[in-house]
Amino acid sequence: MMMENDYSKLAQLSLIASMYYEKKMNQHEISEATGINRTAISRLLNEARDKNIVTISVSYPLRILELEKKLSGKFPSLKDVRVLACVNDSYGTMLTTLGKYAAQFFLENITAGMIVGLGWGKAIYEMIKNIPETHLPIELVQIIGATGHEEFLKDGPLLSRLLSTKLQCSCRYLHVPLIVENPMLREALKKEAVISSTLEYAKQSNYIFAGLGSTKKDLYTLREAGYIRDSEMKEIKDTGAVGDYLGFHYNIHGKILDIGINKRIIGIDPKESRKVENRVVIAGDKRKAEAILGGINGRLFNTLITDSFTARKLMEM
Repeated sequence: MMMENDYSKLAQLSLIASMYYEKKMNQHEISEATGINRTAISRLLNEARDKNIVTISVSYPLRILELEKKLSGKFPSLKDVRVLACVNDSYGTMLTTLGKYAAQFFLENITAGMIVGLGWGKAIYEMIKNIPETHLPIELVQIIGATGHEEFLKDGPLLSRLLSTKLQCSCRYLHVPLIVENPMLREALKKEAVISSTLEYAKQSNYIFAGLGSTKKDLYTLREAGYIRDSEMKEIKDTGAVGDYLGFHYNIHGKILDIGINKRIIGIDPKESRKVENRVVIAGDKRKAEAILGGINGRLFNTLITDSFTARKLMEM
């Protein structure tokens, strides 16, 4: 139980904090007004922060509402758009900014009892990295197979495990490769009871969080991982593929292409994922603008979290 002198001390801290932060008085002015020496003023201001009398809120990342409104107007299939200001257009800066905001978005929208489908990629990793440890009783579902390159934390199983540990929640894993040798093997594996039940459960997701791939050489993660054969690379280029969503390649119109690589993917089918009410894509970098545009045109996702440079590029297209 607090004593009267405790309240008096808190009142003093509150008064000095108000003079400094709200009235914009400097420490010399506060000292003259209160008769407290400047050294003590500095100490009391620190104490006010320690006791949460003063709380500091920083608007970072900063949303650009005007650009959000313009993108929403141009692309009405997007039910939610978040555009974030970046210091520059470097890939690293963009990922850091998107990841930090995506974590805020996740915690603001995901509530107890929800089913959340999780994709893979650097943007998803950045999001998870910024989610604090807490208890959120949801169920995660790994919605695509593993790349097999688990030394990188962007892989599906590792991301699902990392997030489920942070949230102290359950997770359903998809214990298969993302891409298999041939279509026959894919169909055989999808009929396995555990795999089939996980993919069926993924369809019940309230939210899907995923990144977006680009077929541009320096951004093509699947090619870097060694999954794209030379013969398939030609087919991918010839058919006009601009990006991949959950591994499935599509063109600028958003059409999922009838090509070899798409017949070897194991994960939730785009036809089924479109039925999920909230499909969030975290993607930035001007070089990915075509991939993002194609995804919008195909209604592969309906919520976009991106950076200001990419948003302006999309407005020009």
